[in-house]
Amino acid sequence: MSRLPSKKDIVVIGDLGFINGFKLVGVKRFIEVSETEDIAELKKRLGESLAKLYEDPSVGLVIIQYRFRDLVADKVQKVGREPLVVFVPSSKEVSGIDVRDYYLRMIKSYLGISIEV
Repeated sequence: MSRLPSKKDIVVIGDLGFINGFKLVGVKRFIEVSETEDIAELKKRLGESLAKLYEDPSVGLVIIQYRFRDLVADKVQKVGREPLVVFVPSSKEVSGIDVRDYYLRMIKSYLGISIEV
């Protein structure tokens, strides 16, 4: 007998502008990051938040604003564990990165293969 996947929560981590876009599509769980927070305190808070999210069986996906990736990169666990953590650039950040290359690299890191369309 096949087991249907259970519905899991999505958690978004980022500044208010980033979070508001996800609120519009119905995401209910957020961790807001203030632009004025001290970097050391922010890194500690994000690390603690990720640790709690990894322990929460109701969380299936964590979307983190791209600009905070360096603060939590050492806390992100590899593929094969839930929740899946994805870094997504905000509308302001998109102009500063090669989005196509970024997503191709991200897919390759998650799947272990390169996909080109």
